Amino acid sequence: MHEALIDRIYEAAGTPELWPDVLQCLADTAKSDGGVLTVLPPVGRPRWIVSPTLQNRIRQHTVTSWRGNERLAQWRAHAEAGFVRDVDLMPAFLDAGRCQAEARSWQVGTTIPLPSGEVAIVTVERHADAGPHDAGLLPRLNALRPHLVRACQLSAQFGSERARVTASALNRIGLPAAILSASGRALTMNARLQERDEVLPSGHNGGVVFKSLTNGKLLQDAIGNVVQGRSLAQTMPVRTYAGHRTHIAHILRFDRHADDVFDESAVLLVLVQVGARAAPDDALLHLLFDLTPAEARLLKALAGGLRLQSYAASAGVQTSTVRTQLTSIFHKTGTKRQAELLSIIASLSIFSGQPTHC
Repeated sequence: MHEALIDRIYEAAGTPELWPDVLQCLADTAKSDGGVLTVLPPVGRPRWIVSPTLQNRIRQHTVTSWRGNERLAQWRAHAEAGFVRDVDLMPAFLDAGRCQAEARSWQVGTTIPLPSGEVAIVTVERHADAGPHDAGLLPRLNALRPHLVRACQLSAQFGSERARVTASALNRIGLPAAILSASGRALTMNARLQERDEVLPSGHNGGVVFKSLTNGKLLQDAIGNVVQGRSLAQTMPVRTYAGHRTHIAHILRFDRHADDVFDESAVLLVLVQVGARAAPDDALLHLLFDLTPAEARLLKALAGGLRLQSYAASAGVQTSTVRTQLTSIFHKTGTKRQAELLSIIASLSIFSGQPTHC
């Protein structure tokens, strides 16, 4: 049973939906009703997951009312070395009458520091009527603690890496982007976003994204709408410095597994420049539509605002030749009108950034 539980703990590190089962097995080991895993971020609301047997109890008492209590604060401060009973941290809880009136349960818990700077607190608990946990259970729980620590830290690293890879992938296609927590803290931002004058360098001011307080307030409101489910996505203007084009920030929900309490990623921010963009490069146009170099040059000129006659004159060719090239472009792109063709180019222009090489 002990070895099977250890295997299950490490499986949960990479498969978040297994954590409720692990917490229940841990509670069974401690002769308890169930278990709870709470992750406390530096800023913002805690995230938590619970074993199946405690679901009904959780519905009655929110994390802020009875998980964010005095015992939780004591574990965060004093339980990094091993599992501790609440009665050892707070002897006043030996008063059974007070326990039933205020605590509603007896608990044993431990604190696990995470690489992200957050803190995970693992607790097992049983109803107040059952009385405090036997101190003889602590060695059994502490034998499992090193495995819980490694699994929790691995889970946190997996979440950070997923956010980093997402931002990096957007960087390669030319999109300035960042992954943010529900409180608006930048967990990771790619190089293209860090190049923007409106953006604070990564790691400055506690992860705040924008230098401007106005931009910061707009961003916080947009994140709140997305995180709280009032909107699937939000768009906001980004005030910029004189002489620079205005940008639009798109804030979208960053989907993760419901049981993945270690990944604090909440929203994806993508910054898009307002105004005309350069058309995609020749290689992309050839890859997508098999355009010849001459056809690609014509299409890019049209996307830049040139008329057929003006392009023909600048290229030193007959207007009839240019019209023949345009007819070929229509055929290859499946379009019939110039406006329809340019709308396709506009949709592709978001990928006009130069990708970096591995």
